[in-house]
Amino acid sequence: MWYPFSASFEENCTIISAEYYFEIGDFLSLIRAMFATNNHSPEILSKQNVRLTKKHLIGNDRKTQCSIRFVTDDSEFLLQRCFIGPYSTEARLQKIGNSIVYRNHDVIQMLSKFGKPIVIDDGGLFNNNSLIFKPIDNHTRKSLVALSNNWARMVGFVDSRLDIDYDGRWSTRGDVDAFGNRRYSARNGAPSPLRLLANLAQAVMKKRVFGMCTPIFSPFNVDSLNDFEAITIIDLIRNICKEESLQFIVAINTNSNTNSMIGAIETPRLSMYET
Repeated sequence: MWYPFSASFEENCTIISAEYYFEIGDFLSLIRAMFATNNHSPEILSKQNVRLTKKHLIGNDRKTQCSIRFVTDDSEFLLQRCFIGPYSTEARLQKIGNSIVYRNHDVIQMLSKFGKPIVIDDGGLFNNNSLIFKPIDNHTRKSLVALSNNWARMVGFVDSRLDIDYDGRWSTRGDVDAFGNRRYSARNGAPSPLRLLANLAQAVMKKRVFGMCTPIFSPFNVDSLNDFEAITIIDLIRNICKEESLQFIVAINTNSNTNSMIGAIETPRLSMYET
């Protein structure tokens, strides 16, 4: 994300809207990078790498600065990091309310002790193990399947047949009729709306089983849906998050008209930067 953007997340469900879907990938990658502990490489700013540094600073990989204010069970923190491309070159972590400040590698050590938000990308969810919750017995597996399929039918997926195995791998069985139209098939993978509902089902089960769940960031590609369909799904997610006391952040690609109806926080429109 190369443009300036700031948002305050709501207690349960927050909708972040970008103009294009590729921007959502940038947003989620930045959130993941902020809490990552394997990407801090300040050595790229050393004198030995000054030529490479100049190349990054004036080339395609420009400097990115980001700050996130977050709350743990007993404290509040301000995390600040600077990136050149994918590499963190500066890091600072301040404990709000006192003079405690961590810098650089001390920040990385502190981040390794926190329960981090779970950031889901839009690739491989149905081919790899889930990052949120794996079934621990047959009851939780059946509950995940029932929750996700029931919600899917509520919003119009009249023939939803999602399934999950004990390793946390999701799959679809047969064709899926989405809002009365035969748009998807199992060989093409599950559509983004079903992935979103599957992520939500896992968050709900994790909260019910363990009594807590870290914040979840999930993408939602609405390219195949109309405004009514997208709004219906978002309304369902909001209600569930409120009932289950979850913090669920959905990154969605919608237009300004839809954003006004779902109360989404808009990123800057790219058209304003066009010359």
